[in-house]
Amino acid sequence: MGYIQSSGPVLDFETLKVALERSKIFLLIFDERGEILKVSDNVPVYLKNLTNIFRIFPDFSNVIKRVNENGSSQDIITLHKPRTEKIKLLTFKAKEYYWTLGEVITEQLLIDEVITQKLETLTMYLEFAPVFFVVLNEKGEIAYVNSWTLEKTGYSLVEVLGKNWFDIFIPEDIKSIVKQVFNDIMNGRVELRKTFENDIIAKNGKTITVLWENKLLIKDGKPFGTISVGVDATEQKIRDFEEDILLSVLSATSETNYHDAISKLAKILEEECNIRKAVGRIQTREETKFLELLNKIEAYETDTYKVVTYERRLDEKILSLEMFYQTLPKYATERCLENIATVILNFIDRVYYVQKLEEASFRDPLTKLFNRRYFVMMLQAEIRRIKRYGGDSCVVMIDLDGLKQINDTYGHEKGDLAITTLAQVMMENTRNTDVCARFGGDEFAILLPNTPLEFAGLIIQRIIDKLDTLDIKEFRISISAGITKIQPSDDAEGVSVLKRADELLYKAKRSGKHTICIEGTEKQNNSYN
Repeated sequence: MGYIQSSGPVLDFETLKVALERSKIFLLIFDERGEILKVSDNVPVYLKNLTNIFRIFPDFSNVIKRVNENGSSQDIITLHKPRTEKIKLLTFKAKEYYWTLGEVITEQLLIDEVITQKLETLTMYLEFAPVFFVVLNEKGEIAYVNSWTLEKTGYSLVEVLGKNWFDIFIPEDIKSIVKQVFNDIMNGRVELRKTFENDIIAKNGKTITVLWENKLLIKDGKPFGTISVGVDATEQKIRDFEEDILLSVLSATSETNYHDAISKLAKILEEECNIRKAVGRIQTREETKFLELLNKIEAYETDTYKVVTYERRLDEKILSLEMFYQTLPKYATERCLENIATVILNFIDRVYYVQKLEEASFRDPLTKLFNRRYFVMMLQAEIRRIKRYGGDSCVVMIDLDGLKQINDTYGHEKGDLAITTLAQVMMENTRNTDVCARFGGDEFAILLPNTPLEFAGLIIQRIIDKLDTLDIKEFRISISAGITKIQPSDDAEGVSVLKRADELLYKAKRSGKHTICIEGTEKQNNSYN
C-alpha cells in the first residue's frame, strides 16, 4: 500500500507504524472518497472504529482541496463527539492514497492557555505591583525594569534601557560596595536568599532606600545576569527614626532635675538630629524669658544655618522654639521635627513654672538678683555640662568697691542704692541665659555659659563703662572683678572654680579699684582709679 518516496529510502506504512508506536502522533491512510484503509495502533480509541474520514472531521473536503493544490495541509480541527478534542493534522498525498499524521493537542492547548494566562498575569503584576523589579545583564546593564520602578524613580523606559544600573541609580559614595555585591552574586559568592539594603537615586535627586532579594540567571550553565526584586523601605526607616527620636526626647524631658533633662536633650538634638542650636522662649504680658537648650554656633556663624520656628499660643503666654541646622539626618522629616518640637514646648512650659517657683526662693530680696544658693546650683549644672560636652563657660566674681565707706559717709540708704544700681546694670548688660547673683554684702557673681574668656572680659568692661556714665552726685560706683574659665577638671561642687575667681578678684583689688583680672592673660584693666 502507498509509500512515501523522498531522496532517501522508501517509507511504507509498516515502517511508519513501528516508528510511531511510542509516539503521540498517529497515522491514517485513506482514499479520495475518504474511506480509511489503514490506521496506526496508537490512534485514539474514538477514531479506530470509524471508516470514513469525512464522517470523523466535518468539512475535511477543504483539507483535501488544499492538499491537491499545494501537496500538503496543516490544520487544527475540533472534534465535538464523543467529546471535544483539538487535533493537529498534517495531510499529504503519496501516490494514490492520502496520508494524515495526527496528534491530539487538547491537553497541550489547555496547558498553553493556562501558561499564557499566568504569564499575562505575571507580566501585569510585575508592571504594576508596588515592588522594584530589575533585570541586569552580566555587565550590569538594564535589560528590564517594571513600570512601578520607573514611576518611583521618575525615569522613562527609553532613558534607562540598556544603560548601566550603577551609573544611573547608585549614589557615588556606595557605588563600589553595591558593584561588589553584584559581582559576588554573578560569581556565586553570595547566598541568593540573603537580602541587601541600599539607596537608589531618583531622577529628581531624592534617595529611596530599597531592600533587595536577588536571583542569578543561568543560561547554558553560565551566569548571564540577575533578577532583583526590591521593596521601598524608606517610609519604614522614617517611622523607625521618628519613633526612636521621640522616645529619646520623651525620656530626656521626663528627668526630675530639669538641668539634667536639658543636658540629655542637648545631646540628642545634636548627635541624633544634627541640630546645632535650640532656644526656647516664653513670652507673657510681664516678661520674656529664654531657655537655651543647646548652642554650638558662634554668633558670626548664624547666617550660615537654616532655622525652623515652632510656636504655641496659650491664654496667658506664647511658647516658641527655634532650632538651627545645616543638614538634617536622612530620615528626619518636617513631621518628625514638629513632633519633637511639641514635646520640647511642653517641657519648656514645665521648666518655666519650675523656674518661677525657684525664683521665689532663690532671689535676693533687695536686688532681685539670684542668691548664692541658686548660683551654686546653676554653676554645678554647668560644670556637669562642661565635663560631658566640653565648651567655654566663665565665672566672674565681683566686689563693689568702697561699700563700707558709702554706708559710713552717706548712710545705709545710699549703700542700698549703690547695690541695687550695680545689680540693675549687671542685668541690663548680660544675657537672659547668664546668671547674675548677689553673694551677700558687697559680693556679686556672674555665670556666663558658652562664653570664652575674652568675651567675658568684654561683658564686664561694658558693665564698668556703664557705671562710669551714671550721674550719682554723692559717690561713684566702682567694682573689681576676677574672671576664670570652668575646666573639666573642676570639682563637681564648684569649690575650685569659685576659689580661682576669688583669687583673681583679690588680685584685681590689690592692683587698684575698678579693675578686671582675667585668668591666664594676666590682663588688668584699670578703667577708673
